[in-house]
Amino acid sequence: MSTRNEVRTTLLELLQKAARDWEVDGGITEETRLFEDLNFESLDLVVLGTALQEHYGRTFPFAEFFAEIGRRQQKDLTVREWVDFIHRQLQPAFVRAGDQG
Repeated sequence: MSTRNEVRTTLLELLQKAARDWEVDGGITEETRLFEDLNFESLDLVVLGTALQEHYGRTFPFAEFFAEIGRRQQKDLTVREWVDFIHRQLQPAFVRAGDQG
């Protein structure tokens, strides 16, 4: 089981690799917005999601996650939201069920 900090490090490393081709002011932090700050497009989310699934050797329910984001007024998402989502998904089922309280 990965800690939240390990998930954060993994995600930031993946984003840094992808960002080599982009101009990012101020670096990438947990507050960085994927669409507004990094100019992500839908395909970029798919690529990032695939990279995370390959890294962890499992699939994640990204469709549900993206649908939730799509229902918000602010359709962008932050690195922090990605980290929290992946970290929650890596927890044992009984822990995730308790979080839904």
